[in-house]
Amino acid sequence: MSWSRRLAGLCFLLCAAAPAAEPPPAHPLSLAELTALALRNNPQTRAAWASLAQSQAAEKIAAAGYWPTVNASFSAQRLRSLAAQGNSVAAQTRLSPSLSLSWLLFDFGSRGGSADQAAANVLVAQYGLNQSLQDLALSVESGYYSLLGQRALSQAHQQSLDEAQANLDAAQTKHKAGLATVADVYQAQAALAAAQLSLQQSQGNARIAQGALAVAAGYAPDTLLQLTDWQADATQARLPATTLEQLLTQARGARSELLAAQASEQAAAAAVRIARGDALPKLNLSGSAGQTRILDVGTSRQYSAAATLSVPLFAGGALHAAIAQARAAQDLAQANRETVLRSVEQAVWSAWQNMQTAYSGLASSRLQEQAAQRAAEAIRARYQNGLSSMLDLLSSEATLAQARVTRIQAALDWYTALATLAHNAGGLRLPDEATAPGVTP
Repeated sequence: MSWSRRLAGLCFLLCAAAPAAEPPPAHPLSLAELTALALRNNPQTRAAWASLAQSQAAEKIAAAGYWPTVNASFSAQRLRSLAAQGNSVAAQTRLSPSLSLSWLLFDFGSRGGSADQAAANVLVAQYGLNQSLQDLALSVESGYYSLLGQRALSQAHQQSLDEAQANLDAAQTKHKAGLATVADVYQAQAALAAAQLSLQQSQGNARIAQGALAVAAGYAPDTLLQLTDWQADATQARLPATTLEQLLTQARGARSELLAAQASEQAAAAAVRIARGDALPKLNLSGSAGQTRILDVGTSRQYSAAATLSVPLFAGGALHAAIAQARAAQDLAQANRETVLRSVEQAVWSAWQNMQTAYSGLASSRLQEQAAQRAAEAIRARYQNGLSSMLDLLSSEATLAQARVTRIQAALDWYTALATLAHNAGGLRLPDEATAPGVTP
């Protein structure tokens, strides 16, 4: 069973009957819990289910064309009329039940084309539902990692702010002792203000990410969702066990939007059959039976049966134009399928390259942060002993702050790239823990 079908089945169990968003849980949510919550609450899910229900109803309507149409009617009439000589006739009560039947016995493909077209449209809706669920899952994953990443950045900027405050305190102490100039104090104050600005910006970005994640989960943007801690430092990054060629092959058979395009092409082919059948003869059977009862007088029975062969002879060229129109729509659907195929392949290719780039950046960003941390500690000690200038200290602190941001961004890029690749390829398999080389992000 494909990843998209498993996701669709999960959503059916979680959200098929969900009328409205449930209150947000009070406990911290993992990514899996948050995704399940979004599948229950997000209105896009309910809209996709409603679209599928419409298509399924249309399929039943098309299948009804193979069956006869039977109608029953009953009329009751009370009347009084004049005879031919002008004498009045006694009032009469007439009761008239009747039954009528109409049945298309044979055509040249219109009815079958309508049924096939409706069935193909159901497939389109089903694959559209799967795609909506996958897109929503990716949106939740991206929002989840973005929010945790912005929170981690805020913590890093807070750490840089604390270090900038410590540098300012040290500069002021040395200035009072006559061991530093007032320029050192001003430089430390400027660095402190810059650290405060970076912290405020990251906190604002975290609030924006919080709102986006709440909306993806089906809530108002001011809803506060608690999330489990991001254990980025304890997570072992592993490359997928599937090759790029395998992922491309998998995406060609698993991506819902491509399967929907193929189903749309089938629906367009069925529309050509419908247009052709409309230009050919049809044989219909019709009949009726009923009776009229006049109270206190008697009962009469009526019936009729007819077979009608309808042959379209001339419609001003509309029938042939309809066939040409359906064929053009079929060509358009085929071209659209090929366009979607190339788009899917390009999406997998780009996601794979982004994942490789993100993976290679994990180790280098970690080494960069470690080296910057050691350099900053060394220069901080030298400044305390008067062996380095304030400019050297602030430069090392800025390098350290940027290294922290780079390391957090590298981890965020890795998780986002992995989620995007899984989405674009229709699923992803990671190697076994025991045999997989890893990089700690």
